[in-house]
Amino acid sequence: MASSPKFNVAVLLYPGADILDYSGPLEILTTTPPPGHPRSFTTTTFAPESPVRVAEKALTIIPDLLLDDLAAHLDNYDILIVPGASGETLETFLGSEQGRKAVEVVRRFSRLAPRGETGKRVLESVCSGALILAAGGVLAGRRATTHHAFFEELEKVADGAEGQGGKSGIEVLRGRRWVDAGVTEEGVRIVTAGGVSSGIDATLWVVEELVGKEAAEWTAEIVEFERRGEGEGWGA
Repeated sequence: MASSPKFNVAVLLYPGADILDYSGPLEILTTTPPPGHPRSFTTTTFAPESPVRVAEKALTIIPDLLLDDLAAHLDNYDILIVPGASGETLETFLGSEQGRKAVEVVRRFSRLAPRGETGKRVLESVCSGALILAAGGVLAGRRATTHHAFFEELEKVADGAEGQGGKSGIEVLRGRRWVDAGVTEEGVRIVTAGGVSSGIDATLWVVEELVGKEAAEWTAEIVEFERRGEGEGWGA
């Protein structure tokens, strides 16, 4: 397995965020590499408050950083992961001041040029977290997916984002495990995963893209996860 630069990962948490949406990607990115190989990822969690109660108040977490502190040093991060939540939770969060700050962080990240040390950036949403990207205008004119219960809502939020004039041009793809939506003009790759556990597959694909196939296959074996392709989503 060839050596690779170390990628800094920021994982958004917020009240009511789904556990597996963020813990699945974290599990993949923090899995111990083969003996003799350095870790390729360092992870940081951040939230608008501390502690933060996630998963419909089922779990309380102390994040590494507050949202404002992360935002002040956003350029230091190569990967940003955005989890989803229930419809009611997302609506409340997106309508709050902290939710609007999170949307702005996502928008800003999508417009950053890659760091010289790594040369790549990835913005990844999991499940209904795609709505947060859509609210920031990130998915305009792109293909994307989300949890099967949010297909119509994703298009609605994308069309209603600032500057879209009611028509974002988003193409919502159904029955996909994840969707590679390409890169922004600045070079940030946009990846949207389907519902909940799809974030594990999407993150393994990101690992393969950034570090190599051997690293992704090693990780999948260690966590005993059978990988599925982009088109193997719910109902496919």
